[in-house]
Amino acid sequence: MLNNVMPDVKINTIMSKLKGYFQKPSGKVFLFILLAIFFNLRYAYPSESLFLNSLIDEALKNNPQIQAAKQRYKAAQARVRLLRTLEDPKFEYEYDTIISNMMGSEMNRKISPMRTIAISQTLLFPTKFFLRKNAAQKEANAYEQEYKETENKVVKDLKESYFQLFLNDKKISLTQENLDLLSQFIEIVNKKLSVNKASQQDSLKAQVEHSKLSNQLVLLEQEKKIAQSMLNSLLNRPSDAQIDSVEESSNKVLELDEQSLLKSTKESRPELRSFQEMVRKSEIDYSLAKQEYLPDFMIKYKRDVSDGSTGSWAGMIGVTVPLWFWEKQDSFVKEAHANVSVVKAEYQAQENMVLFEVRSSYARFDAAKKLVQIYETGVLPQAQAALETARRGYETDTLSFLDLLDSERTLREFQMDYFESLANLEIALADLERAVGVDLSEVKK
Repeated sequence: MLNNVMPDVKINTIMSKLKGYFQKPSGKVFLFILLAIFFNLRYAYPSESLFLNSLIDEALKNNPQIQAAKQRYKAAQARVRLLRTLEDPKFEYEYDTIISNMMGSEMNRKISPMRTIAISQTLLFPTKFFLRKNAAQKEANAYEQEYKETENKVVKDLKESYFQLFLNDKKISLTQENLDLLSQFIEIVNKKLSVNKASQQDSLKAQVEHSKLSNQLVLLEQEKKIAQSMLNSLLNRPSDAQIDSVEESSNKVLELDEQSLLKSTKESRPELRSFQEMVRKSEIDYSLAKQEYLPDFMIKYKRDVSDGSTGSWAGMIGVTVPLWFWEKQDSFVKEAHANVSVVKAEYQAQENMVLFEVRSSYARFDAAKKLVQIYETGVLPQAQAALETARRGYETDTLSFLDLLDSERTLREFQMDYFESLANLEIALADLERAVGVDLSEVKK
């Protein structure tokens, strides 16, 4: 008996001492630190609730496609700096014993070998140097716009995967709710069956419908894993990283004008701006090709060195002569002129395609937006009311179980269609933002 009492006494003594300690100021501070540590341990790795903007920031930082485009742009910038500099000068040192050997044995002892140092520099014609640097800068500008275009494409793909995951979550949630609803129907049928007010066939129909929904739930869970894997790949995360939930956006109230979008596309789409820079580069290349008719220069300084002292010096200037211009320079000019026409035609073709993308995406966005409004204001409330009416009618034996099941199935299909329209709206908006090249919150009607 004594052994059983002693532990309780010790525990009570310890608890009373701890209570007294935590009532002191130092004890309260220590308690606060313990609570902070516990809080950090509890919430250091919370289940992840996604926010689209934070995911976009993560993709812009970590996506490999974006990083590759960024490095190509940096390489093009480095080439601009390279073409701003002159070619490396050439240093020469000449040691000549031929002349002294030609003087005979007596003179050979008096004449030391000749030593010569020289330095030379090749200079392009000044306008060539200027145009070559400008052409490289235009090419770097084009790579910069390709980098931005890659960012827009990745963001578009991310939003599509995000809202596909949103749609999967909604479908899974609706399926689970309908499974619960069917379970309630089965209970109602079984109660009526127990008092001979329902047939065994009604019970079997309810169970079959419940089994069909259970199978659909398995398929939806599989689709969700695929959507999660796609989203993780865009974020450069492990493919099996867990993504718990997504948020619904409020873009269904966004008002846009097609003509404003088309105008903004020509000004803002990075892909079109990249083509514009390449058109300017081709025009500079054409001017540079015509500059090939002009000469380049070479300057050289030369000095003799003998017996440790410098002797006489010489200077030289030379020019290239475009002697074979009808073969060489003329061909350069014709090639560059043809390239200008090619790039301009490619730009026009790309502009036509991009404007088509804008019109197509806008039409899909507008249609999805109208469908969402129709479902919210008419179809879903009516289908919900019809189901409640059918449920009361079946409970009061004024409607058959088949009518009740049909009302439940109709509401479920409308709910699925509503969230699919909502996801399609967001996906069409993502396509539209990529086609225009800007955040569409800045292009409101």
